[in-house]
Amino acid sequence: MTLLEKLHTPYKLKEIKRSGKVEERNETTAEHTFSAITIAEYFLKKHPKLSEIKVIKLLLYHDYVEIHAGDIDILKIEERTKKEELEEKALKQLEKELPKEIVTEFKKIWKEYLENRTLEAKFAHAIDALDPILQSIHQPTEWKEHGYTEEKLRKYKEAYFLEFPILLKFFNELIKELNEKNIIPKE
Repeated sequence: MTLLEKLHTPYKLKEIKRSGKVEERNETTAEHTFSAITIAEYFLKKHPKLSEIKVIKLLLYHDYVEIHAGDIDILKIEERTKKEELEEKALKQLEKELPKEIVTEFKKIWKEYLENRTLEAKFAHAIDALDPILQSIHQPTEWKEHGYTEEKLRKYKEAYFLEFPILLKFFNELIKELNEKNIIPKE
């Protein structure tokens, strides 16, 4: 591969479709990364002990494997059983496709994200869990179509916020507002 081709590899995230909608089309992974970093910027100001650059890098690299593995929706339980295997294959492929100046950092950061042991990794996971909720607040039909009830939101998302009281408070206020606006379908 030429350097140009290697530098273009991350651009493929603009082509990876996610289940969330932007107007009438599916959101891309690149758009998700952008909005997650934007949300993180806001909440990082309320968590000054966290390394801002580390969180930004975690969010920047956390979905690179989707270039080859694709995005697997949290509610697609059967497909998620293959997620780890698909992502490991994608990692090996990306090692060949990314410039060595990027691949070393990517592998290190992606491993930290996967292991989820550092406070920054846990924060990045929380932001990653929050972003799709915010993405879909203007898509009320998506909530019903994907079966996202308050119970499912709490089941799949709430644990990410427990270590960060400000995020947990925001999550609970967000659910309250979504219920008041009748966006979340009733059980």
